[in-house]
Amino acid sequence: MNRFLPFLLLVLVSGAAGYFAYVGLRGQRPEPAYMPPAHSPQAARIAPEFVLPDVDGQPRSSREWHDTIRLVNFWATWCPPCLREIPLLTEIQREYGERGVQVIGIAIDEIDAVAEFAAEFQFNYPVLVGQEDAMDLGNQFLDGFVGLPFTAFTDRNGRVLRVHSGEIHRQQIEAILAELL
Repeated sequence: MNRFLPFLLLVLVSGAAGYFAYVGLRGQRPEPAYMPPAHSPQAARIAPEFVLPDVDGQPRSSREWHDTIRLVNFWATWCPPCLREIPLLTEIQREYGERGVQVIGIAIDEIDAVAEFAAEFQFNYPVLVGQEDAMDLGNQFLDGFVGLPFTAFTDRNGRVLRVHSGEIHRQQIEAILAELL
């Protein structure tokens, strides 16, 4: 049995190291993806125009928000980080709306699920709904997006200047808005 002791210790030490590495790294997330800085030529692409229904089934056009700085947030009712963002986006709309900032929520979901969710939550910004159409639109803002939420930022001229992939936080929004205002 003594000749197996070093092997057993190696297995135990390796297992413990793996466990502590997992515990230490599982709370860390990769940095969110951003587009290049606003002055970069790759960043100055025009946001796609779109028409999607709101939660009441009424068609809404992106042209309604011409000349505003837009935060276009793609989300779903089944997405926990998406739901955590909604109170922040409501605050941002309230605080920055008079300065020409418009939050637009685009739910990649079924209209009934979003309408039921919206009835319980007090949105102060437009919430549009789509399934395949919203996914296609999402791919126009962030080519090959693989997860929700993500938020695209456009300037007053309709150019997409930033795209944040993953849950967004106040300091990130405010840093981007400081560039756009």
